[in-house]
This record gives sequence, structure tokens and C-alpha cells, in this order.
Amino acid sequence: MPATRQPDHAEPHRLLIADDEPQILELFKELLAPSEEFDLFPKDPGGRPSPRYEVATCRQGEEAVDEVRRSLTRQRPFAVVFLDVRMPPGRGGLWAAEEIRRLDPYVQIVIMTAFSDIDAEEMARRVPPPDRLLYQQKPFHPQEVRQFAASLCSKWTSERDFLSLQTRLESIVAERTRELAETNNRLTREIRERERVAELISGAKREWEGTFDSVQDLLIILDRDMMIKRLNMAMAHRLGLSPREVVGRPSAFVFDLPETGGELSKRLAALADGRFHSLEVAVPRLRGEFLITASPVYLSEDEPLGTVYVAHDVTERKGLEKKLRQSQKMEAIGTLAGGIAHDFNNILGIVMGFSEMILDGAGTDENLRRRVEHILQACRRGKELVLQILTFSRQTEEESATLRLSPLVKETLKLIRATLPHTVAIVENIAAGPDTVQAEPAQIQQIVMNLCANASHAMREKGGTLSVALDAVRLPGKGLGSTGLPPGDYARLTVSDTGHGIPKDILDRVFDPFFTTKKPGEGTGMGLSVVHGIVRKYRGEVKVKSAPGQGATFEVLLPLSTALHRAVEEDSGDAAAGRGRILYVDDEESLAEIGAELLASLGFQVTAETDSRKALARFRADPRAFDAVVTDQTMPGLSGADLAREMLDIRPELPIILVTGFSESLSKERVRALGIRDFLLKPVLRRDLARAVSRAMGIEAE
Repeated sequence: MPATRQPDHAEPHRLLIADDEPQILELFKELLAPSEEFDLFPKDPGGRPSPRYEVATCRQGEEAVDEVRRSLTRQRPFAVVFLDVRMPPGRGGLWAAEEIRRLDPYVQIVIMTAFSDIDAEEMARRVPPPDRLLYQQKPFHPQEVRQFAASLCSKWTSERDFLSLQTRLESIVAERTRELAETNNRLTREIRERERVAELISGAKREWEGTFDSVQDLLIILDRDMMIKRLNMAMAHRLGLSPREVVGRPSAFVFDLPETGGELSKRLAALADGRFHSLEVAVPRLRGEFLITASPVYLSEDEPLGTVYVAHDVTERKGLEKKLRQSQKMEAIGTLAGGIAHDFNNILGIVMGFSEMILDGAGTDENLRRRVEHILQACRRGKELVLQILTFSRQTEEESATLRLSPLVKETLKLIRATLPHTVAIVENIAAGPDTVQAEPAQIQQIVMNLCANASHAMREKGGTLSVALDAVRLPGKGLGSTGLPPGDYARLTVSDTGHGIPKDILDRVFDPFFTTKKPGEGTGMGLSVVHGIVRKYRGEVKVKSAPGQGATFEVLLPLSTALHRAVEEDSGDAAAGRGRILYVDDEESLAEIGAELLASLGFQVTAETDSRKALARFRADPRAFDAVVTDQTMPGLSGADLAREMLDIRPELPIILVTGFSESLSKERVRALGIRDFLLKPVLRRDLARAVSRAMGIEAE
């Protein structure tokens, strides 16, 4: 042992922390050497003084080696060194551990890493002996760090005391040969000293046992025959037994249910090969999913005496991962919705615009009118599908209003009744009472229609009964069942069918977008996902109950509104015939042509431009040449919003209407804040465009 100054036990133990993350270094300082006012850890109830540490920190492996070298030169060695494995850009913690072991064979070294793929066997070979090398997985619990520091410092002190005692004993033996007369007195002193050291070792053992039992992960030690030698209190509590009732039993008692035949124990036995392993597996006996690590136990350089299994409960993490995957899936659908909306709406706009023109010129040709009407009807279905996708991904801007549900539900059921087969009967149960909610009428109708269409499809083969009920409920506490809704009054819409029901294995997926059990051509898989998106948008909840052969029941809960019901105003009639000069800007040549022709057919003088920069130049040349501007939003070079901003800087009172297929960055509020008079979503029908232009220019409808 090096001839270094034995530290006074009243002095703090010296610890060295090496990590390239400043936050980690600061954390260790707060944990091990906090100031008095910031020491948040509980004091020892027995009144014993807390361990005191002197903490030195560095951020590179080379710095750590230099610190150890200086400490030995000053005869102030470190008791414990905590080393991060990776400390770029210099050499890592494993290299530093080798160098430090050469300088100080007795220092306790703890290797820390956030990765579980470190070859622990290689680490133990490069930094012997294994009883002075520990491996700590990040992230760690603060209490574990303090307990490790206390135990390792106590172990370091005991070893130094023991080695010092051994040296002294050898000196005493030599002295006895020369001074036999003083043997008895010296022997007495040495016996007392040995008792003191034994007490220190016993104390260190008790501290280790306390650390072992305080770890919240489930720990169990098995011998080479896979028999239980020891387990911590966390494992005992999980089993509901005392440690004495478990020690001596086979590993299958802990890891396997009786009917499994010890299958999991056999898998774990394969990990007891003297190396470090990890396995993520569900353990029904322990009621959860666990990351199990297996580490060999050595008392010498011979074969391991057993294996330590650490089971970290990852059940909650698995649940969070599942929710994250669902969230990522929803985000992907939202990205897809925004990506296709603009281009698809442009395509629909071209088809619908020219179809309306053909319809205007059809005259008395009924066959042509019928065919064009079919085209327009198909385009409207495509438009509704895009709106469903955007609604599901919450990328549409809807204006909600205070409305009563019962008239809206009854009206929707009248429309649905005509579309249902004669084998499906509708039973209404609309209860009298409060039913006012804050919502958009079209989306409430969409909820009812999608749920009823889903129920009708389930009964299309054998027929049945479609039941629709509406009432009010009050949710106390955290809500009924597993809704998770806050307490309050809710409107409850219930749609039930007597169809074939939903299998249990797909019940959790019915609200996933594009998930459907229907045959190709029978559905898009968006109906229930749109319902789910709308209900969540209005801070409600939708639940489903079903079993094969017993039908399905969907229950929608929407918070009741205390505001007075305001009737929804309906637009009726077309805009008045126009007069004035319109500048129409759209980078799609076909859409520019359609818009110009539609407005010209109403009496406006229209100038069409497909280049937003040329349109701005034309406007700058004569700002009074136009009475209003209609512009697309997404255009190369200069967007519609930027074009409007430039024009309004020149002529602030200019009426501008913005048209877009889809834009995440624009909302009605932002458009109006820019000074733009109106905001239309593609595809735009002639009636909607005419009304918007008339409103913007202040032209009264006839």
C-alpha cells in the first residue's frame, strides 16, 4: 500500500466526479456537498451526523487522471471516483479508469453510462480488481448516489484501516521476537484495534444491506442452481411475502406462474453465464413489464458464485411509448392532410368550376345537365372527404356557436332515414332538458351521420334497430368510468345498433384513421376517427362498448354551455349581379380562367393574372384601376398574404379576398388582422365567390 497520509476520520471524504455534462457535475455537488440551506435530503432520525464529502469535478478523462496524480502527491487521495464512459472530445472514462487504477490501486471506481451495451466483462478485465469497480446505469436516483457514496467511502476507509492494521500487526510480530516481555500488553492493544476494525466492517456491511434494501428496483440474487439466496424489500413487497418465505426457493417461484412450466426462469437461467445481460420481458407473477439485467457475483477471480438480477419496472414507460406512437401516428395523418389538401382542392376547383360553366350553357339538354350534376356531386363528395381529413387532423378553422342539440339531431335523423335500408328501424329517444352546447352545427351533424352510418353498415346483412338517444348527465369527481372528463354537466348522445358487434382485439383501434374492416369501396376508415377528432376538439369524450354478436354502443359526451342559444343564420339566395373591376390572381392558369369567367358572368370586369409579382406591378402602375382583388394564398414568388400586404400599403381601403386550398399559417383572425376582407377555402363555387365579392365591395343582394 502506498505510504500516504491516513485521513482524519473527522475530515470529509474526497470524491472526484468526471463528466462532460456540466449539469451532471452540478447535480453531484448538490447531492454530495450541498450548502446547508439547500440540503433537501432528510436528516438521520437517530441524530448521527451525515457523511461529509469534499467534491472535485472535471470534464475530461485526462483531467481526472491529473487530479488523482496531484492528490497522491499531496497525500490527499480520493476515496471514490465517478467516471462517465463517454467524455468527448478527449479520451473516455474507461481509459481514465485504467490510468487511475495504475496510480492508486485502492480507490473505489464507479463507471457511469447512459448506454446498456457496455461490455462489462471487458471493463472488469481492464480495471481490476472487480470488487473496487462498480457500474452505474444512467439515469440514476439521487438517493442512490448518496447511498453509493456513503457505502463506498465506508468500504474505502475500512480497507485502508484494515491494510494499515495488517502492516502494524506484522510490525508487532517482529517486535515480539525482540521484546517478549511486552507481548501481552501489545497483544491486548491489537485485539482492541481489531475489534474496532471489525465493527467498521460490520457497519459497512450494514450500510450495504441498507443500500440493497432501499433500491426501488426489484433485486434478487440466485446461486448457480438458480435457487434464491437473497432479495431486497422491493421484491418482497411486490410478492407480498417476507424475505424469509422466499429465500431457498427456486427462481420459478418468483418469475413464473404455476401453469407456465417455468418458461421464463429457463430464459433467465440462460443469462447466468458469467457475463452481463439484459432482457425486457413481461412477468405476470410480478404484475408488470420489466427490464431485467443479470450480473455475475464474484468473491474471487474464479467462476461466479451466482447472479444478481435487477428488474426495473417499465410498465408505465411502455404505456407512454404506446401513447407516443399513437401521437406520432396522429401527427403523420395531420401532415398528410395538409400536404394533399392544397393540391387536391385546386384539382377539385378546376373540375367544379368548369362543370358549373358547362351546366350554365347546357340549356335544355337534360342528358348533359344530368351528367354534369353527377360530376358536381362527386366533386362535393371529394371536398367533404378533404374536410373530414382536415377536421380529424384539426387543421380547419370552424366557427362554433351556441346551439341546441335536439333539433339538430332530429333534423339529421330525418335525412338519414331516407338513406337507410328498409330492414333497419330507427328508434329515437330525445329527452327534454338542457342540451345547449358550444359547437359548429355541421360538425355535430357529421358526428350523428358518421355514427349512424357505421351502425347501419353493421346491420346491412340481417337488419336490426338503430337507437339514437339524447339526454343530459352530471359527472362527479373525475367523471364516470374511465372518461377522465372534469366534473360538470354534459350532453350525452348515444347511438346503438343490434349488428354483429366489434371483436375485442380491434376495439381499441376503431378510432384510428384509415382503419376499417369494410371491403374496398365500402368506406374510407375516416368516419369514427373524424368523430373522435371533433369530440375531442369540443373538450368531450367518445366511448364504445361492444361484444361480438351483441351490437355496439357509442356514447358521446359534450360539455353543456351556460350561454343562451343563438340561432344559426342561414345564407339564402345568390349575390346580386356585379359591377366593378376585379383583379383575379392564381398561379394555376385553369383556376385563374375559371375565376375570371365566373365573375365575368355576373357582370364584373375581370383581369386575370397567374404571376403574383406581375399582378403587384400592374397594381402599382395604377392602384385605382381595380375595385377589388381576389388572390390565391399559396403561390411561388409572392404569397397571397404578402401580395395583399403590399397592395394595402399602397391603398389601405382596397377590398381583398384571399382564397386557399390549405394553409397552416393562416386563420380567419390573422387574415382579418392583415386587413383582408374575406377568406374562402377551395374549391370555391360560383355562388360562394359571388357572395364574398359582393360583401367585400358592399353590393347589396337583390
